[in-house]
Formats: sequence, C-alpha cells, structure tokens
Amino acid sequence: MKGNQPRLYQAIEQLFAPQQPLPGCGQIATDFQQAQTTNRGHGRIEVRTIQTSEMLNDYLDWPGVGQVYRLERKFSWVRQGRIYKTSCEVAWGLTSLSRQAAPPIRLLAIRRQHWLIETGLHYRRDVTFQEDATRMTLGPAGHILSIIHDLVLGLLKTAGFTNAAQGRRWFDGHLQAAFALLIGQQALS
Repeated sequence: MKGNQPRLYQAIEQLFAPQQPLPGCGQIATDFQQAQTTNRGHGRIEVRTIQTSEMLNDYLDWPGVGQVYRLERKFSWVRQGRIYKTSCEVAWGLTSLSRQAAPPIRLLAIRRQHWLIETGLHYRRDVTFQEDATRMTLGPAGHILSIIHDLVLGLLKTAGFTNAAQGRRWFDGHLQAAFALLIGQQALS
C-alpha cells in the first residue's frame, strides 16, 4: 500500500506498531498471526515475514476488507560466503481475502506471486522491448506502441515461447514464420 490513502495507511501502521503500555497496565490483546519464508538465490538471502490481523475490519471505512497485514522483507547480500550488506523494507496493506481464505502463509505466497508477475511484465517491457528508452511518448504513440508490444507478447506465447527475448531472436532469423504467425498460420519449422 502506498501513502495515497494516508488515514488508512496510518491506521494499519499504528495497529502493528510495538506496544508501549503505561506502568501498571498490561498489553492490549491482539489477534495477530504470523508466517515467515526464507529464499536464497542470486547472491542474497531474503527473509519475508507477514503479520495479519482482522482487528480493523469493523473500524476501517473500506468496503470488503478481509484483513490487514504488515510485510517485512530483510535482505542479506552474500559474497564468498559472507554477508556484506543488509537492508530491510516494511510494507503495510489490506486484502479482501478473509483469514480463512488466506491464512498468513498463503497471503505471503499470494503477495510474492503478484510481484513475480508484475516484475516479469516490467522486465519484458523495459529490457526486451526497451520501452523506457523510447521517445514515442507524444500523443497516442506510446499507447499504440504498448498495444503492439502486447500483440507481440501474445503471439510469442501462442508460438510456444516462454522467453520473449528468445522468441524475438528466433523470429529475427525466421521472417516467413513470423509473417505466418501474424496472419494466423502457426507453422513453425
């Protein structure tokens, strides 16, 4: 969740803030549930911890809220078996999925899958099609270019390519097959 909903953001952030009870007063009871995953790869270790709560469901003026969460991502970059850099990011959010439909471990997986799809799409557009480097942004040109890129991605998928860059390279050397695919004759040789 970004800061474009400041009251909502603040309510969720405050719910998960560490409690500091007054002397003689106890901790406030919470319904927090937590899950954690650790992933290793690409020279780093990522520990993702999510805390969820349904305590704000009746309080928030947000239709269909099922639960709110705090997601913490800790990164450790490893080189030659040693950690040389660490960082930590915290994000707050809400979902319409109830705790029964998405317990913390499932919500953690759903969040990760969303970003894998999102980053994969941006990577294909930014690297394979170099959209960020284009100057075709005046008028409808940028929108038309985006539609063409969507068409190309769809055609590559239809042709059986899961890697857009590999598909582009293959069709660069097989122009007749590219035209056949474009007009609906999916004959690849």
